[in-house]
Amino acid sequence: MPPRVDTVLHIGTGKTGTTTIQRVLARSREVLAEGGTLYPRAFGRQRHLGFGFFVLPDPQLVRSPEWLRAGNADVDPDEFRRKVRRRLRRELTPDVRRLLISDEGLYRRNASTVARVRKFTEARGGATRVVIYLRRQDDHLVSNYQQVVKGGEIRRIGDWANSELDYVYDFHSHLARWRDNLGPATFVVRTFEPERFVGGSIVADFLDAAGVDVDESTLVPQERRNESLCAEAVEVLRLLNVHGVEQRGARAGLIINSDHVRRLHQVAGPVLTMPEADLDRFQSRWEASNQAIAREFLDRADGELFGSPRRREGMTTEQVLAPERLDHYLDLLEIPADDRPGIRAVAEREAGS
Repeated sequence: MPPRVDTVLHIGTGKTGTTTIQRVLARSREVLAEGGTLYPRAFGRQRHLGFGFFVLPDPQLVRSPEWLRAGNADVDPDEFRRKVRRRLRRELTPDVRRLLISDEGLYRRNASTVARVRKFTEARGGATRVVIYLRRQDDHLVSNYQQVVKGGEIRRIGDWANSELDYVYDFHSHLARWRDNLGPATFVVRTFEPERFVGGSIVADFLDAAGVDVDESTLVPQERRNESLCAEAVEVLRLLNVHGVEQRGARAGLIINSDHVRRLHQVAGPVLTMPEADLDRFQSRWEASNQAIAREFLDRADGELFGSPRRREGMTTEQVLAPERLDHYLDLLEIPADDRPGIRAVAEREAGS
């Protein structure tokens, strides 16, 4: 019989240090392997996006924005899975005792996908552990809005925040779905609050949550990066998205802005947020869900999930780009001359609306 292999699933959520964790794990594969932990390359060099593809049913997979953005429109899903299986079999050597998978996109997967995850973990024969980090919804909103604009969102933050966002922020419904469809598993729920991190480090805290007995000091460290864009840079990116949708036939939410984002990181300034009253209303939408998680997954009778206050420093509620600032950004981003009049028209309209 093949050896039993435990499976640790780090399922998210996004904007909770996942990139830092994944970079450290990817750079430290040899150290992890010494303790019997495999961070497989079969599912991805850093983030295990390939695992999310592997378990997603075909009808959902071929429509997935992540699948399409990865250039897989013409890839046969069955052939993709065969290649992944072959690669994973080569990596699952007899000394592997634990398989560690990290993909924040797993958090929102539906019941049919979770059932396919269960089939995968049961085939390994060992125990299953699910690790998830949760962040205050009003803080996550600010960071997440930047992320969706980077991917092609065209709405202002207030309009986006007032849309149907249960699929992101109703934490309890997602965790309950995983609990009810994954089968026997240990759920480790952590909050993304630095003052609560084991050893004051997201990496050390994650290793503790995952049950991986490795000293953080032996891992290859990840240099600190500020992934945030300032409010003005976010608005520039949104205006470019609007121009792309209105005048170039792009699809909102399916725009690749990677080069622009790299350049916009050079710009300093306050980070975009919403007025305090709006944030209060937004956070109140999730109170019952948060209390249910605290009681059911953390055994906190008082129902308190988060202990940290809302972030307030270095923020602004102004989402506007003065038209006279536009040329600076058009030059920074090396926007072609033919596109500039159309972008200027969008910027002037949006600044006056």
